[in-house]
Amino acid sequence: MANIDENLSIEEKVLFSRAASERAEIVSKYDKGREDGAEIDPWEDPGFEVYHVTDRYGFIHDHQLPKSQGPAEAKAKERERERTQKWLKMTKNWDKYLKTDKVERRIYKGVPLSLRGSVWSLLLCVEETRKKNKGVYEVDELC
Repeated sequence: MANIDENLSIEEKVLFSRAASERAEIVSKYDKGREDGAEIDPWEDPGFEVYHVTDRYGFIHDHQLPKSQGPAEAKAKERERERTQKWLKMTKNWDKYLKTDKVERRIYKGVPLSLRGSVWSLLLCVEETRKKNKGVYEVDELC
């Protein structure tokens, strides 16, 4: 170890010394946990503001979001629940509904977020396209 220290420049020794002191500080904070007197950086605290200004769609807002929903938001969520039930019923019998005006009207009103992927798949006939083009649309392992 002494030979390694002799080969280091002064700047490298300073960096290693700072890293060692930072490491010791982190370990001591970890050992204290959330006891009284423990210093917790804001970004380490789950109550940090950044984590509470993101809406359900992932958009970041400049201000704290209200804890409870207003009547308009409650009504919109209820409408989406109702639409989800209707869309689920329709997707189960897709061949029956595909060529009807009901599909177009419901698309115009909005496809519920939870079903958009599967509805797009049905609208674009993805399964039929895969069957027709067997071997063309193969999924490789991602990792």
